Order: sequence, then structure tokens, then C-alpha cells
Amino acid sequence: MLGTLSASRSAMCSVARLLHRPATTMSMALTSSALHQKQIARGLHTSRLLLSKEETQDSEAAKEKQARRLKRMAKEGKLLDWEDFFALRRERRLWERVASIPCAVIGLSAGAAVFATLPIDPQQMFFGFDPLIVFGAATLGCMVLGYGVGPSIGRAWYRVMSPAMERALRAKETEFFKHVKANRSDPSLSSMGNPLPDFYGEKINSLEGYRKWLRKQREHERKGTFKLGQKKR
Repeated sequence: MLGTLSASRSAMCSVARLLHRPATTMSMALTSSALHQKQIARGLHTSRLLLSKEETQDSEAAKEKQARRLKRMAKEGKLLDWEDFFALRRERRLWERVASIPCAVIGLSAGAAVFATLPIDPQQMFFGFDPLIVFGAATLGCMVLGYGVGPSIGRAWYRVMSPAMERALRAKETEFFKHVKANRSDPSLSSMGNPLPDFYGEKINSLEGYRKWLRKQREHERKGTFKLGQKKR
């Protein structure tokens, strides 16, 4: 009897071990597969970082090469082509926008320093408003004024830092404005529903932008001429 029980127990243990082995093997396989997938993901992430770094370095090198070429052309007094002109124009506009930020901060700080020291009488009204509201609006007005003055300061700073490029840009800009004036639609055709788009061509930043500007001018002229013909009838 005891021998039969011990034999059955050993048989059950061997069966349990046999059943446990596939599960253990499967779990080990899943673990190794997960580790392999993590290694692949890390490798892909590293390769993407390296590619992005190489692309950034290539773009920076191309920008530096273009900047050196533009400086050389400006020093030699050569006339810029249109792509170089728009590139320099975008660079100068970037200087103007960057200069607007510190100018706005200076205006806000100056306005706050001035209006914070003024005595405030709560019973005295300014233009029918509370003095705090008036002083706060005046402080924000100083910030807006500084932001508006910023582009002029940025352009002046660009002229000081890159005089040769500024001269080349001005020479090409004169020719650009001649093209704008010659291809601009007639302002007399404008109306509330048909305003003249970008009168001075300030939004043109590339050759593609210039082509879009031309299409808008022709569209404005077509709409204005059509409405004028309807009025004459």
C-alpha cells in the first residue's frame, strides 16, 4: 500500500515537472524576445539621434557656407541674385523681431518704474477711470511702444554689424520695389470686399512668395474690374 502511494506521488511529481518545463521555457523565450526588442528600439533611437545630428551639422555647414559667400559678394560689390536677396531679407527681419523682445521688456520695466512711483489718490479719477487702471494701461502702452520701436533698432544694429551686406541688400531692394510697383494692382479698384493685398510686398520672403503675390494682384484686379463693369451698367 505504501509502495503504491510513493510510486503515485513520484509519478505526479514527474508529471508536474514535465508540465512546468514548457512554461519555464516559454517565459524564458518571452523574456529574451522582450530584451531583444528593447535592444532594437535602443539601436533605432541611437541611429535616429545620429542622423538628426548629422543633418543639423550639414544644415549649419550649408548656412555658414552661404553666409561666407554672401559676405564675399557684398564686399566685392556684386549684385545679389533673388534667392540670396530673400535670404538676406529674412535674416534682417529676424534681427528686427529679436530686437523687439528686449525693447518691449525695457519699455515695460521703464513704464512700471515710472508709474509705480507716482502718488495715487483713490478719490481722484483720470478720464473717469480708476488711477490704477490708467497707470496699468499706460505701463502696457510703454511695452507696446518698445515693441514697435524694436524693429527700427534691430535694422540699425544690422546695418552697423553688416554694412557691406546692408549695402548689397539695399541695391537689390531698389530693384525689387520697382518690380512690386510695376506689377501691383490698381489701388482704385479696392473696396471693403476686395482690399489690395500687401501693397509694399513686405510679406514676400521667397520666389514662390513673389509668384503668389502676383497671383493675388491679378485676382484683385480681376475682381475690381468685374465690379467696375457692373457699376457702369
